[in-house]
Amino acid sequence: MPGQVFIDRYAQATGARVALALVNDLVITPTQPAAEILEQVFAFDPESVADRPGQRVEEMTALAHRLRHVIEAMHVGDVDLAASTLNELLAEAPAVPHLVRSDDGTWSLHHHPQRADFVLAWTSLCAEAMALLIGEGHADRVHLCAAEDCGRAFVDTTKNGTRRFCSERCQNRVKAAALRRRRAAQAQR
Repeated sequence: MPGQVFIDRYAQATGARVALALVNDLVITPTQPAAEILEQVFAFDPESVADRPGQRVEEMTALAHRLRHVIEAMHVGDVDLAASTLNELLAEAPAVPHLVRSDDGTWSLHHHPQRADFVLAWTSLCAEAMALLIGEGHADRVHLCAAEDCGRAFVDTTKNGTRRFCSERCQNRVKAAALRRRRAAQAQR
């Protein structure tokens, strides 16, 4: 299995970060209108902002639901189902690597069809990033938070791969609740 540097690289890839944000913020725990969520998710990318992601709510929400199915399958160890769903997404929006020159003269490698519309480009980027996690043997690192009232998706980048919660906050809440239950049970004895 590739080392820690590789899992970090795959988990921090733009497509993986966006896939997790779409699933978490549009599907699992939406806290504001979907158009606002999309504007925030893509605020880091001027090209995406110019495409007005808030006007693509229906299509991006559909993508988020499909990505959630991928993450759920990976969480329970059904890599075949996750791979099958990702293959469908990649067939619809194939990753077509190409070099793009930025305004400052540097080149960067893009992984979506050239001149692809917003939804097609992000479908390609998210599907490819999640497929790389599977292809590099990291499907077992994609999870849903173990806190009953959370369930947010995350990629476990810890060295030993045993993370169960999306954040320390969720972990602390669950541990504090368990401690309170134990103390209450002891007090009843």
